[in-house]
Amino acid sequence: MIYDDIPDKKGKINIYPEIIDGNLITISVIGDPEGLKYLASLLTWLAEFDQNKNNDPIGSREHLHLLKDEELDWHSCEVEICRADAKGTGEYPDFMKK
Repeated sequence: MIYDDIPDKKGKINIYPEIIDGNLITISVIGDPEGLKYLASLLTWLAEFDQNKNNDPIGSREHLHLLKDEELDWHSCEVEICRADAKGTGEYPDFMKK
């Protein structure tokens, strides 16, 4: 991860889809207590992050990639969590404007 203040991984956390006959049925988030607290700390960090702290252009959205065998355990798929509000404008993606 690119920022020093992002929480360090603790516990076990797995996030993965259940797909039946090619259809996404559910997304499972399973973790021990420390892993769930770790995920909560990442979400809190992202929600509170001052997007003006980075060099990204106006209109960008801060996001984190959680990778299998790094932030997530082996039974996971890659997960991206993203701030919906754009840096400098506060605009939301069109799919969220209803």
